Amino acid sequence: MNSQLILEKLNLLVKLGNSVEERQLPQKVSLQIKLGFDRLLDACTNDNLMNTICYANLADNLQQFCDDRSFKLIEALTYQLYQFLKIELSEKINDKKINVFLCITKNPQLSKLEQASFSISD
Repeated sequence: MNSQLILEKLNLLVKLGNSVEERQLPQKVSLQIKLGFDRLLDACTNDNLMNTICYANLADNLQQFCDDRSFKLIEALTYQLYQFLKIELSEKINDKKINVFLCITKNPQLSKLEQASFSISD
């Protein structure tokens, strides 16, 4: 039995932009994360937070990761967060077979473009 956890609109503040000036002030980006498991998580049957992913902890860890860095491109941000998720989640769930889909959306300061997104998945 397969299972999936989906997190929608997880908002982070990130120093992101091609120019130094653009990276001075953090901007909000929105993440969509889909985590696929090739089995049913233990939390489904034992109703125990210790057997699943705590959204609050994950959001805090992702924000802390971003606080220590700046990114010129949304592609680089997505890739680095994807790698971070793969390591963080495989340790938490004790399973190397977690499929990760990550999509990051930003609102660029362009009059003709409302949103730009980039995604990476297994």
